[in-house]
Amino acid sequence: MGKKKSPLIWGLLLLFFAFPGARLEAEIRSSDLNSTRSVLESEWLRLKLEVMGLRLSYPAYRINLELREDNRINFVFLASGGMADHLRDIGSSEAKQVLAYHAQGIRDQVGDLIRNEFPVLWATYESNDDFVGRFLVPGEDWDDPPRELAHWKGNSFYWKP
Repeated sequence: MGKKKSPLIWGLLLLFFAFPGARLEAEIRSSDLNSTRSVLESEWLRLKLEVMGLRLSYPAYRINLELREDNRINFVFLASGGMADHLRDIGSSEAKQVLAYHAQGIRDQVGDLIRNEFPVLWATYESNDDFVGRFLVPGEDWDDPPRELAHWKGNSFYWKP
């Protein structure tokens, strides 16, 4: 094969260098972004919880937050394999402290969200009743589904038997 450059590449390079300061227009018009939309409080809460779960997630664990059908806020804390091994290695007492710390932090973040952005809901929100969750770890084999390690209810931590 020779060392010939494609005419298309040369043409693109010429355009790139000939118009370096050319401003491109966005496809979405600003006027289209300024219209209002009506959203149910439950839909808005679901969206905010989903985004919060993503923000609270780290490589060692994934957090999913959702509004259940019974109107309780549910979290699922899915630990990575490495974190699950660490929790096993440190023993149940210390692992309970670690997981309870995470549940309390998630609970506090959800409470702040509801207090600051959902004042009507905040008037009746009670974390003892309205906030529950589960802690999951990877299954034994690669194809196994996650298994429940513990759950959180009534502001308390419970090991799964």
